[in-house]
Amino acid sequence: IAGMNELHRIVDNIVTPLQQQGEEHGIQVCAYHHGQCIIDYTSGARNSTNKPLTPDSLMFCWSMTKGITSLCIHILAERGLLEYDDLVCRYWPEFVQNGKHFISIRQLLAHTSGMCHMPQVTVSEMCDWDGMCDRFATMAPIYHPGEVPAYHAISYGWLVGEVVRRVSGRSLTQFVQEEICTPLGITDLHIGLPANRLSDCADVSYDNLPHPLNIDAVGTEQMFTHPDTFANREDVRQACMPAINMLSSARALAQVYASLVGDGVHGVRLLSSRRVDILRTVQRLSLDATVGFRLAMGLGFQLPDHHTDLFKSMSNRRGVFGHGGWGGSWVFADPDYDFAFVITKTHMNHNADITPVGLAVAQAVRTHLGIPEA
Repeated sequence: IAGMNELHRIVDNIVTPLQQQGEEHGIQVCAYHHGQCIIDYTSGARNSTNKPLTPDSLMFCWSMTKGITSLCIHILAERGLLEYDDLVCRYWPEFVQNGKHFISIRQLLAHTSGMCHMPQVTVSEMCDWDGMCDRFATMAPIYHPGEVPAYHAISYGWLVGEVVRRVSGRSLTQFVQEEICTPLGITDLHIGLPANRLSDCADVSYDNLPHPLNIDAVGTEQMFTHPDTFANREDVRQACMPAINMLSSARALAQVYASLVGDGVHGVRLLSSRRVDILRTVQRLSLDATVGFRLAMGLGFQLPDHHTDLFKSMSNRRGVFGHGGWGGSWVFADPDYDFAFVITKTHMNHNADITPVGLAVAQAVRTHLGIPEA
């Protein structure tokens, strides 16, 4: 307990001044080391009425969602129900249209399929799973599949999620609950929120940071101009958008990543260590056409890259894998040190003049544990 209190103080000393300056609002931090929870920190407000954030408040995760969606594919692969180099149209025949014949599951996971763009739709159309998948089935890739790394910022969810649905016979919402949450005893992680949990959500706020993407990648005007309004909509929270709309506590998400390293958590490992070695192997490390900077990708997970400061929250060491979320949230696992870390936050910010809170907190926790940065 002494070590946990010490870590709590270290994290609080980073977070509290940022909250006092108005740079951050509500924050949750949770980390596991050798299968034990070593910090479970929550501070700040969950909405504009200053209702306090709690450890089980559900936070809008943006692209941290992609790691959980990717995990669904790896669970299916581990069971022998698909291979990464299988063609998508083997399971989703309608996808074959318009030059997508040879797109593989691996290309989706590595963001090299050329399907990085979105149909231009309303938010309510985005909430209709079958309608969105029908649109993607008829669309053409904008790059030759396999040729150009281009982050599938929003499209990833339907492309990968429909493969999960076709292979497993279950919606991604259901698959996540049955194959990830139930084995770990987690009740606070959802991609497609039940109506009875809407009142547990923290609200997203936004500092009007420069948008990292163009409208072609985003697909809907409201997400582009007012991502906070978009994320706080009840229909968005209840829909299944597996690239962006997971609602989870840091505690729940940390348990999932802790189940991928060491002896897992509570005796449960969701994937074998061999499978984790496969998913954290670099698939491509090059300039990304969507985001405009270098991106190191494994199979559905972002990897550290010593050339890109953005990923330093994960450290600079090869072998760590995870995913950032728009606005500064992070989740990652470090198999070499049996470590898993999550920071969730209510306020999306991009102040280049301060060290991002995720980086500062992750580095401080690693320093406390004696885990090297490089």
